[in-house]
Amino acid sequence: MTGLALLTPRPTQADGLAAAAWPRGTARPRGTPTLLCASGRGGAGASLVSALLAVVAAGEGMQVLLVDADDFVGPLALLLGTTPTASWMDLRGGRLGAEDVVTPVSTTLTLVAGGPARATAAGGPLTPAERRACLQRVGELAATVDLVVVDTGARLDPLVAAITPHADERLVAVSGSSDPVGLAATYALCKAARERHPALPIDLLVNRESGSEATRHFDRIDAGARQFLGTALEYGGAIPADPTLDAALRAGIPFPEAAAGSPAALAAHALVRRARAGATSTRSGS
Repeated sequence: MTGLALLTPRPTQADGLAAAAWPRGTARPRGTPTLLCASGRGGAGASLVSALLAVVAAGEGMQVLLVDADDFVGPLALLLGTTPTASWMDLRGGRLGAEDVVTPVSTTLTLVAGGPARATAAGGPLTPAERRACLQRVGELAATVDLVVVDTGARLDPLVAAITPHADERLVAVSGSSDPVGLAATYALCKAARERHPALPIDLLVNRESGSEATRHFDRIDAGARQFLGTALEYGGAIPADPTLDAALRAGIPFPEAAAGSPAALAAHALVRRARAGATSTRSGS
């Protein structure tokens, strides 16, 4: 199984926090490499980045499970041009098994859709315990794939419910705006995740920026994390603004076709290749 993570972590103060979260002398449990893509506010691009990383990794031959943890809308099915017959909400109450809620997208990419239940009569809002139970049952599918990508969007509840945790799980904090509100929202996401799971590595991925702009964006949030949280973030790279991809998606072209060969996909390819090669992260902005 390929040990994919966005980055090979540099030794940081976060490693000390991670070590403190596990009993001395015991090994951290391992699992399938898992990327939890989240943002501090809506519109930052967590769903787009989730789909991009999953499609790119699947295109390179990895068996990928993409999970849409949004229990309200579930945008990934629409983005990928699929018509699911069930969502992970259908797992509530034990009516279906995890294998019953998967939707094949390609020979190497499988989607577990979000949104309301489709195959059962389950209704009403989820309790936190129900959300966690359903998403943990989806986790049973991880043993059959090389990589799991979970889109938790801009809400903290899905992220908290989706965390397992295990040693090959990482939070990809997607930051899509360098204005003060956007930076504060991303910092708040990292703070909330770190408070709940000190051992969870956090990669900050800058969306819609590149080069020195992206690294400055990262540095501002990382400085806040170092000063107020006593921890350093990892630079997950950058996905540049891509008007051609945006226009193709607005025209209704399925995401895998629209993304093929786009600047955004090329940037994601670089991230996946660097991760598969086990290279140390650099602040290249691409």
